[in-house]
Amino acid sequence: MADTTADTRTTPQHGNGNTSAPPDTANGSAGSTDEPKGAILRDMSVTSGTLTGPVPDLPEAHGLPRLNYNLWDYKTKLFVVTGLLVVESSLLPIALFYGLWFSTTLRHGIIFAIITSFFGLVTGIEFALRCWKLILPRDEYRPVGGGRWRFDFTHMTLSCGYTIMTGILIGASIPHEPLVRPLAMPVPLFFIQLGLQLIATGVMSARAVPAPCRISSVPKGARTPPLVYTLVEDIVAVDGAAGLSYRKALSARYEASSAFRKMIAQQNWFWGVGALVDGVGTLAVVWTVPQEVAYGVGASCLSLGLSAPFLSSC
Repeated sequence: MADTTADTRTTPQHGNGNTSAPPDTANGSAGSTDEPKGAILRDMSVTSGTLTGPVPDLPEAHGLPRLNYNLWDYKTKLFVVTGLLVVESSLLPIALFYGLWFSTTLRHGIIFAIITSFFGLVTGIEFALRCWKLILPRDEYRPVGGGRWRFDFTHMTLSCGYTIMTGILIGASIPHEPLVRPLAMPVPLFFIQLGLQLIATGVMSARAVPAPCRISSVPKGARTPPLVYTLVEDIVAVDGAAGLSYRKALSARYEASSAFRKMIAQQNWFWGVGALVDGVGTLAVVWTVPQEVAYGVGASCLSLGLSAPFLSSC
C-alpha cells in the first residue's frame, strides 16, 4: 500500500494541430488551462527507478489521500512474526505429535500436555502487546473515536477465536486417552469463524447495511465495511505501529477512491471464501481419516491457508 510520487507532464492534444506546452515544474505553474480533466496518458517517472514510462491516467488518481505507509519497510518483522506463527500453530505441533507418538512410550495425555504447552506462546505475546498499545493513556493506536477500554474489532475477533480454541484444547486433553480429532479442530474452526465473518461483512457492505455496532473506527449506524478493511486498519495501525494517523488516512482513501473500495471488496471475497473452504474441507477430512492422520491434517490447515496467495499466482 505504498504511495509513490510521480512527475506529470501535459501530453500534446491532437485534432486541431495545436499542442499545449509542458507545465513549468520549477515554478509550479499549472500549464494550459484548456486541458481536459483526466488526460488520456501521463508520463510517470518514479524517483526510485522502479517504474517508468507512460501509464493510463485514472481520473481519480489526482489528489487521493496518501497512506504514508510502506509495508516493505517492515518486511523483517513481517516475515519473522508470520514464520513464528506458522511454527507455533502448524509445524511444531506436527513435529511433536508424530515424533513423540511413534518414537516414545509416553502416555498420550503427556504427549498432548507437551504439545498444548506451546499453544499461544507467540500469539500470546503479540496479543499482550496489542492490549498494551490499545490501553495506553495517549490516544495513539486506538480507533478513531474509540474509548480507552474499548479494544478494536480485530482484537475482539481474535479474543473470541482464541477463547474457543483454548476451550477445545483443554477439554479434549482432560480424558485419560485424549480426543485426538477434537484436538485437531482449533485451527480449522478459526478459519471457519474468520471466513463467515468476512463473507457476512462482504454481503452487508454490498447491500449498504448499517453497522449494528462500532467496528473499529466505523461508528454504529454507518455503512458496514468489509472485514478485510477492518483487519488492515487494525493490524497496520497497532501491530504495524502506524497509529491513529494511518486509520484516518485509510478511511479518507477508502471514501475517496472507488478503485480502492473495489479492491478491498475483491480481497474480502477471496479470503472469506478461501478461509471457509479451507476450514470446512479440513474439518471434513479430520473426521473421516484415521486419528493419527487427522491430527496432521488439522494442524496443517494454517499452512495451507497462508499458501493460498502463492498458489493463486502460479
